[in-house]
Amino acid sequence: MSSAAGNGSQGALGRWIAAIPALGVLGVGVILSYAWQIPAGARWRVFGTAVAIAGAAGLVGGVIGFLFGIPRTVLGSAAPTPETQYQGNTNLEQVSDWLTKILVGVGLVQIGRALPALTKLADNLKAPLGGQASSAAFGLALVISYAVLGFMFLYLWSREILPRELPISGIIQQQLDARESIRSTALNLVNRQLDSLKGGVAPTQDELNTAIAAAPDSTQLQIFNEAEQVRTSNWREDKPKMAKSIPVFRALIAADTGERYHRNHGSLGWALKDKVSPEWQEAYDELTKAITIRDKLMIAGWKLYEANRALCGIHLIEGLPAGDPKAVSLRAAIDQDLRDARENQYGLQMVDSNEDIQRWLR
Repeated sequence: MSSAAGNGSQGALGRWIAAIPALGVLGVGVILSYAWQIPAGARWRVFGTAVAIAGAAGLVGGVIGFLFGIPRTVLGSAAPTPETQYQGNTNLEQVSDWLTKILVGVGLVQIGRALPALTKLADNLKAPLGGQASSAAFGLALVISYAVLGFMFLYLWSREILPRELPISGIIQQQLDARESIRSTALNLVNRQLDSLKGGVAPTQDELNTAIAAAPDSTQLQIFNEAEQVRTSNWREDKPKMAKSIPVFRALIAADTGERYHRNHGSLGWALKDKVSPEWQEAYDELTKAITIRDKLMIAGWKLYEANRALCGIHLIEGLPAGDPKAVSLRAAIDQDLRDARENQYGLQMVDSNEDIQRWLR
């Protein structure tokens, strides 16, 4: 029963909130009918003046209604926790409370002067509203009615609509905070991994996988760029530092369950072949995966994959025992990769400059 009564009350308030603007529009029609009795030369001037007076009265009444209707924050009585807790800023509520008390206090003190003040206001409005016999009364009625409409509208809105919006805003902020926490955790772990040669403790592969998988796509892209920068800057002169990017590429691959990015596999393949102790077979497999995703997505270029896979194949075939049947198919794959690599300027450059490939071709 109480729930039904509450829903009925909310429905009634909602109807009032919708009805008040309609009454304001209806009031514009009343203003127009009043202005119609004014001589033609001043008719539209009086109409515009009356509308401006009504708008100003509605605005003043609305501000007061908003101050009276601002909802108060209810602070919970939960037991304190070791973690720092925060609550919403209630300065506006405090200002509203002070101003409301001031308005009520001043109103009670000055209530005896209300009638003379209203009479003076009516006299001041008479000339701007056409100087007719009814102008003073019409102007006073206009101010009072629109001030009441403005007051009621924003008072009901702040009581009915605003409390429902505030929790939503809080939830959105909590979600943003949680997202930022996830992002920060992932970036922190990646930085620990890439800088672990400086003396820090590197995270485990599982920690990296979990953190990067939870991070948003934009953060994963940032992580890839940081790892790729470490790889490309150090693969010749500082191979141990370059190898620190390998777990990051593995985590990015684990996070890419939809296989949307070929570069994760390609960069991992390049890093594996450029280690102090190259892992030729795994590098070959990762480059193959990069080529598969690239072709599935119909992305042009990136023939460096074929050139590097050919290099991995050359080292693999040199490690096979004599007469191994795998050598025939692997040799054919190497030759095909070298032909494909020549279709691209970067692939051709590697084919022409790499000593192992040139030795193979000779």
